[in-house]
Amino acid sequence: MTWSSTSAAILMATAVTNTDMDAQRRRATPEAIARAVDSLAARGVAAGLTPALGVAVVMDGHTIHLKAYGQADVTNRIPADARTLWYLASTSKSLTGFGISLLASQGVVDFDAPIATLLPNARWHRDVHPGKLTLASFLSHTHHLSDGAVVMSAAFTGAIPEARWPESLVYSAPTGSSDLVYSNLGYNIAAMVIDAKRPEGWRRYLEQHVYTPAGMRETYARISGLERRRFAMPHAVDSGGRFSTIAFDKTDATMNSAGGHLSTLGDLARWITVQMDSGVIDGRRLFPAEAVALSHRMIAPQTREQAKTFAYFRRDGWGAGWDLGSYEGEPMVSRFGSYSTIRSHISFLPRRRIGVVAMATGRPGWALTDLIAAFTYDLEAGRADAWERADERFRALLGQRDQMLRQVASSDSLRAARQRPLDRPLDRFAGTYESPELGSMSFAVRGGRLQYTWGVLSGPVEVYDAATHQMRIEVAGSGQVVQFVFGDEPQAREILTGSVRFARVAR
Repeated sequence: MTWSSTSAAILMATAVTNTDMDAQRRRATPEAIARAVDSLAARGVAAGLTPALGVAVVMDGHTIHLKAYGQADVTNRIPADARTLWYLASTSKSLTGFGISLLASQGVVDFDAPIATLLPNARWHRDVHPGKLTLASFLSHTHHLSDGAVVMSAAFTGAIPEARWPESLVYSAPTGSSDLVYSNLGYNIAAMVIDAKRPEGWRRYLEQHVYTPAGMRETYARISGLERRRFAMPHAVDSGGRFSTIAFDKTDATMNSAGGHLSTLGDLARWITVQMDSGVIDGRRLFPAEAVALSHRMIAPQTREQAKTFAYFRRDGWGAGWDLGSYEGEPMVSRFGSYSTIRSHISFLPRRRIGVVAMATGRPGWALTDLIAAFTYDLEAGRADAWERADERFRALLGQRDQMLRQVASSDSLRAARQRPLDRPLDRFAGTYESPELGSMSFAVRGGRLQYTWGVLSGPVEVYDAATHQMRIEVAGSGQVVQFVFGDEPQAREILTGSVRFARVAR
């Protein structure tokens, strides 16, 4: 028997008593759903799609399944368990968006207020008219501004202190687009608004008024003070499908409001429960229903066709921190995230009162999180083809994994071929380079190799194109090219990354 047919038999024995179509469409029991999800999740880890997977399923206000699979840190052989802290990445926007909605329900802020009145001390690009942009524009990604300096520093480098972010908005220029274009900027600005309205600042505000009331006692917008052995670490995969632990390049400085929280599966299960049930959990009202409804109210529709679908789900538009859409015609509220090789998925179907948390720490397993959610929803709906559909999708993921491994081998080969000799000594590249927009980047020769430091980031430098003096640095699991520009002096006079110039600073 195949996995699909064996598991289908289990489900049919526990969830239905007849073979007619009406019985097959009956809602599956929580016990049957939990067993089925457990089977699929275990299969995903055993197949090498991800080294660690965390899954929680909530149904009718109760957590019916919560389990971690695999190893949170493969290199150090640390198993994933209920205490594991998973990085949320952009799923953090659901927390910040709800915090803002809570303030709006209290009359502290107004979604329709011009951002100029909410952030009177901010500096804006000369072509931006802050009196015409509202808080809602930023919450719904319809501000039509570039990320600029704020997002790079907030999410990756920490090179510009958070206190200077309002003045760094001067580098966020109009994009010229009229579409809804997803970015982190709006939720960094939401935190600035909370800072302006609440003396304790956005971190403490969310902790005291969102996490603690919800009973989320292990949700953190920081790294300091936490036990590193509890972290679900990012993992690289080689061309043979073997995982190895890589650095988690996050510090307090880059745990930001648009993507910067650690949490347990238990806390995240509570989060979707209280959102799905309009502010109620454990029979108690914790948040005003109007605050929850406001965060789920569509502010702006999706305008780009490619953004209207994600994996198996439809996304119609944006609320305050949430994607609003549907799965198989059922209204769906969701928020996904990724950073380095970590993937986060939380979603729920409010009318059916079922939701899923799925976390993975290896790139081949990203789509597995979405498959687990879709499978859960198919089971709950009593779809007769739920198992066959999941099996077909699972096999497609295995094919995608194999293709990815071939791409890893090709990329490794290409990177090795690029390591050609440079036309000048490494110490000619060394030095400190500064940009008002992105801060300071330093290069030094250590152990015969060029090393870089950029805010909280550091690591080796690879040759990308020796002829044009282009180097590659690692930023959150992906490469960024830095070009060194030489003049008449022996030392490089500046570096370029993207369109931003860093000038050499005399030391």
